[in-house]
Amino acid sequence: MDILVKAKADELNNSLIDFIKSHFKEKKIAVHIYEDEMDETEYLLSDPQQKELLEAVEKVKQTKNLKTYTLEGIQSLLNEPEP
Repeated sequence: MDILVKAKADELNNSLIDFIKSHFKEKKIAVHIYEDEMDETEYLLSDPQQKELLEAVEKVKQTKNLKTYTLEGIQSLLNEPEP
């Protein structure tokens, strides 16, 4: 299991330690603490898959390149054999 926790130092409390202890019981773990200069948007855009997803969400918001399907159309797509 790989978990990234991003928080401000003054937001940390014992519940984080309790969470780590309960989910990683008797396992070796590594805790890496560094000062994070990147905001959430920059972080998401640094991952190509996340960037693609955010761009798709923006296109939906702007109603660009949208396709509409009827329920029957979707069912026929699902029943088509894969090429």
